[in-house]
Amino acid sequence: MRYRFRCLLVAAVLTLSWFGTADLLLAKESCRISVDTILAARNDTVVDPQLKRHIGELQAMFNYTSYRLLSSESLNLSVGQSGLVSLPGDRRLKITPQKIRGSRADIALQMMKQTRTVFETQVQLLNRGSLFVGGPTYQNGNLIFKISSAY
Repeated sequence: MRYRFRCLLVAAVLTLSWFGTADLLLAKESCRISVDTILAARNDTVVDPQLKRHIGELQAMFNYTSYRLLSSESLNLSVGQSGLVSLPGDRRLKITPQKIRGSRADIALQMMKQTRTVFETQVQLLNRGSLFVGGPTYQNGNLIFKISSAY
């Protein structure tokens, strides 16, 4: 009798554990990706008021004296779905969420100029996280992209 009770108890615990794990493994199906395009330059000292909260982080990573927000664009994408963001200089950024598990999303980034791929990488972003990516030269400076996610 005790043996049967233990077996039932173990089976119940394993079943509950499996269902708890299954809930954790269920992937989220979509996310919101935001891309801010920033022009960074050394010939000025103007900092866009919309970037003031990021200035410390920007200056720690990039050696510029001026930061101006050129554009902001957001996409709501499902896993496996690609979206395009238009960038200055006849460029586009193709964004594809590949997997979302727990608090992390795997996101593929591909920058294209006309029909040619000039940059391709995969990043992992935390939910409500962001990263800055240094980009190509543009006008009298360089482009920087702030890529953020929320899911």
